Amino acid sequence: MISFNFEYPEFDFILFDDIELAEQVALKTGRDIIPGIEIAIEQTGEWAIRWLMAVLMITPFKIVFGTKSNLFVRQAMGISCGVYVFLHAFFFLYHEGFFAVVSDLPLILSGISAIIIFALTITSNRRSMKLLKRHWKTLHRLVYFAAMLTIAHVVLLNKDWELYSTLFCTGLIVRFGPVRQFFQTQNLKVLLLNQFKAVSTLTKIRRLS
Repeated sequence: MISFNFEYPEFDFILFDDIELAEQVALKTGRDIIPGIEIAIEQTGEWAIRWLMAVLMITPFKIVFGTKSNLFVRQAMGISCGVYVFLHAFFFLYHEGFFAVVSDLPLILSGISAIIIFALTITSNRRSMKLLKRHWKTLHRLVYFAAMLTIAHVVLLNKDWELYSTLFCTGLIVRFGPVRQFFQTQNLKVLLLNQFKAVSTLTKIRRLS
């Protein structure tokens, strides 16, 4: 979808392939072509929030199922989110310009969220952990604030926000003290494994019979 122009200075340096819509879709949307830059902005934004939600769901998943979380995996997922946030911001600024960010509330919210995620991405390494010490965790707790701003950004743009808000709220509920204690005492991982073994045993018995 993206190519670089090194030969013709009268054209933009970055060129985006436009997408021609099918006739039925064009009649519904009222447009024949979707500019490639719009697709790039939308897709990078989608993947940014997906990675953000994935990072935020690591701890709730660990609480519910008793799994272990790997710091390097968490950092890699966070960096992936940061990369897509950077691309999303870059494509938008390239297309709309810097002052467009401060022209509308949804864009202001996304700008603040992007700054926070950039800071978290830059400090997602052991050197930063040693340098910041106890302030490192305080800084990285801002990811929840960034997630709230991102969801508000999506809601105000009338995009699909239900799944993201549901995941975010579910993660907060699971982290809540009494709920966390309930799941930790239930040890669902062991229960599910025992249930799986029981089902496997019954299946073998039925086959033998």
